[in-house]
Amino acid sequence: MQPDLAAAALAGLADRRVLAVAVVRGGRIAWASPALLAMFGLDGDWAGEPQLLDLVLPGDREALAGALEIRPGTEVGPRSFTGLRADGSQFDAELIGCTLELPGGAGVAIAVSDVTVQRRAQAQLSYLALRDPLTELPNRALFFDRLRQALVGARRHGSSFAVLVSDLDGFKLINDRYGHETGDALLQVAAKRLRAATREGDTVARIGGDEFSALLARAATPEDAAIVARRMVQALDQPIVIAGQPCQVGISIGIALYPAGGKDMDVLVAHADAAMYAAKRAGGRCYKFAGERDADISGPLRLPFFEWSEAHSVGVPLMDEQHKELAGLINRIGEDLKAGHDAERLHESFARLLAAARAHFADEDQLMASAGLGAPAERHKQEHRRLLEELESQADALEGRSMSLTMRYLNFWLLHHIETTDKPHARLLIERSNAAATATPPPPASGAGAGTTASALHATNPG
Repeated sequence: MQPDLAAAALAGLADRRVLAVAVVRGGRIAWASPALLAMFGLDGDWAGEPQLLDLVLPGDREALAGALEIRPGTEVGPRSFTGLRADGSQFDAELIGCTLELPGGAGVAIAVSDVTVQRRAQAQLSYLALRDPLTELPNRALFFDRLRQALVGARRHGSSFAVLVSDLDGFKLINDRYGHETGDALLQVAAKRLRAATREGDTVARIGGDEFSALLARAATPEDAAIVARRMVQALDQPIVIAGQPCQVGISIGIALYPAGGKDMDVLVAHADAAMYAAKRAGGRCYKFAGERDADISGPLRLPFFEWSEAHSVGVPLMDEQHKELAGLINRIGEDLKAGHDAERLHESFARLLAAARAHFADEDQLMASAGLGAPAERHKQEHRRLLEELESQADALEGRSMSLTMRYLNFWLLHHIETTDKPHARLLIERSNAAATATPPPPASGAGAGTTASALHATNPG
């Protein structure tokens, strides 16, 4: 399309309320499309050149002000803010723009989108991802995220908190006798009672089945934790009636206090879990504190760490060793997360992972180029760029994302690289190495770098 036709088409879209665009000079709206006026409810009130920031929630104005400054050749990336309509209502908005030379002088051309529906949908998805769908309590992922926050705070302030692990007594018998519908209804009632027995600021989560955990962020002493545990036991001692059928259950609770009961998440939860089984052995319907003996910390509550096996081997020694190193660095991040280390330590570990990934990709690219793989080598290099961009984007979200999701993503990232990218190319390297080994060797080359290709190929198949 010719430039003049393109300009006419854009102007037509703006006039027909399709594009919400405006020109801003000195912070004032010098021109606005009908769609933008309608978005802010200015259809009948458009007069003069209002300040754009007057249409923005006060708390967002400072962050948005810099985007409206006229700086030649600059672009404004997506900026989120809350828009204010003329009637006082609010909406979620996003702005992009750039500085242009326009009739009447330079101005910032902006486009604004109403993203309220998308943000609400994202918020709902985030909520559902961290909630148990049956009881609406926090799920395992959210419980461990809050446990990490408690660890970070306790380390910083030298404070204490308590972890409670519990299991319903007699639930399996009722579930087997009356069916899953009755069992599900019973779990819903139990969840409400347990939540009511705790205090504001405490977290009660459903870990799975009839297992519940609680985080008591303000429990400074064993007695603080015991008070809540007693209320939880009493709450479940009262009969529960489901569809006219009385169902009697109880609850066994194990308690571990930080730091006496453990200094990272695995140990704390394992000690509380062992104490819960001690409560079961004592007849149930009671609570026990963690003892001194070591507990098994290899259970299902652990973060999903990367477990290396020979199935991940690609057959190229250098690549396999570096893959193991990457797996170890991913697991170090997991250890930092579960130990409640601060943001500085987390980002330091993530920086090591990034540096190792860059070095690994550079070595692989050199191997491919030395083997003369041509187009496959270029595709491999492009995939490396994409993988690095993905990994770099994770650093910004490291503290805001669920720990379980972070570890699952990092595991997937490395597995995808090994299985989808490296294994096919490793086969090509090995085939090229085998072909080179059976061919008549060329005359020795002279000068720096001689033998680089041959040694790289032989490294792929030392046998």
